[in-house]
Amino acid sequence: MQPLRLGLVGVGRMGQNYARLFSNPEGDIVLDPCDPPRGLSPAHAGAWDGAIIAAPTRLHAALALPLLQAGLPVLVEKPLAATPEEARALADFPRCFVGHIERFNPAVHAIPENPRFVAAERMAEWVDRGIDVDVVLDLMIHDLDLFLHLRPKDDVVSVRASGMQLATTQIDIAEARVELASGAVGTFTASRVSRRQSRMWRVFDASRAYASVDLHARSAVRVDWKGGPAETPVRIAPTNALEEQVRAFAAAIRGAGSAPLATAAEGLRALELAWQVRSAIAAAPQVHPT
Repeated sequence: MQPLRLGLVGVGRMGQNYARLFSNPEGDIVLDPCDPPRGLSPAHAGAWDGAIIAAPTRLHAALALPLLQAGLPVLVEKPLAATPEEARALADFPRCFVGHIERFNPAVHAIPENPRFVAAERMAEWVDRGIDVDVVLDLMIHDLDLFLHLRPKDDVVSVRASGMQLATTQIDIAEARVELASGAVGTFTASRVSRRQSRMWRVFDASRAYASVDLHARSAVRVDWKGGPAETPVRIAPTNALEEQVRAFAAAIRGAGSAPLATAAEGLRALELAWQVRSAIAAAPQVHPT
């Protein structure tokens, strides 16, 4: 099988993560880094089998659209675009995908398939990156996408949220409560100014089974309350989520498909929910540090 040549548009922190994984020129996937300020041309689309957009969010739509129009499959880092309007233009292309990497976190398999109640916490220590967007688009959107991915046919009926600025001029800490038409509820906490890393999901399903899933440490336990609160550890496979995501994209290019890979339509749905959270924060009484 011929190796796939993928354009890597963006040479920042995320682009470097991709490049480190696929640095072997003899591998089955070869990355061709491209700095977005140099611009893209039709020649790029002709030289690549697909492209990964790892540039800042504000550039996603402008960089991805001409490649998609040229017929090239494109994987866009999350969020799909800076606004739902830009994302809708990309969602028209069936060969556009979104890098919602948590779908490939092996610990996700420990989350019940039909969660009724989710409490998700995503805390990150402060780093001077990703601050072109607020914490909802930077961090919380990972968990919003997972929630929607696990409830694919469930409509959002209610969103309440609050947040505050600390280190930037945008929201750096946010909490949201999302209710779906089925009655399923998700509560989401995100902070990028924490003193510790945390990516926890605590989940009850319809059978009252409970799972505590550490997406950061990649560990999990389940408790079946019908038989008493006895914990059962869940074995988590040691896989690399970013590598699995790129290989799923490669499979999609070859026509094999891959269920966890987020389509542009799913990326749009997550972005629209994130914007509902942002709107709810804007409408709530604002808290400002003194």
